[in-house]
Amino acid sequence: MESKHDRDKLIIVGSGNVALNVYKIASLLDYEICIIDNRPETLTWDRFPEASELLLGDIVELLKNCEITNTTSIVLLSHNHEFDEPALRAIVKSPARYIGVMGNKRKVTSYFNTLRSMGIEDELMARIHLPIGLDLGGQLAAEIALSAVAEIQAVKYGRSGGPVIIKQSSTEKEKHDQLF
Repeated sequence: MESKHDRDKLIIVGSGNVALNVYKIASLLDYEICIIDNRPETLTWDRFPEASELLLGDIVELLKNCEITNTTSIVLLSHNHEFDEPALRAIVKSPARYIGVMGNKRKVTSYFNTLRSMGIEDELMARIHLPIGLDLGGQLAAEIALSAVAEIQAVKYGRSGGPVIIKQSSTEKEKHDQLF
């Protein structure tokens, strides 16, 4: 039996509709989930009953105090994106396996320019998935969430996120669910 500390951790910054759907999909994959937001109306146990932690308050300070390891994934989905850039600055040097930020081309350019002006090395910036997710198409919150969690899984397993290619043989130890 895995202990709580053997599970992959997901930190979700924000508690809106995309965050809710990321939470739902990641829950199916047995992530230990921490959600951080400053909006008490959406950050509730009724909305996120299987989360390990709900942290309400100053988003950047709470994020700075989270334990982040090389099995931690972080998605920045704050309300109106107002805390995404300061949160990104707070975690860019962390050992997180995955850092993803929802954003459009203008935001992407702005975030990277800010990080460059702070002297953040290109190799650290290359770890940031911005905009978040694999290119699956779709505009709905659930579709964006699916593409984000799919990208997190691809990074976890060192895959491209492209089509499945059948291997002749595998030396990898693979985990499978019971089918029935």
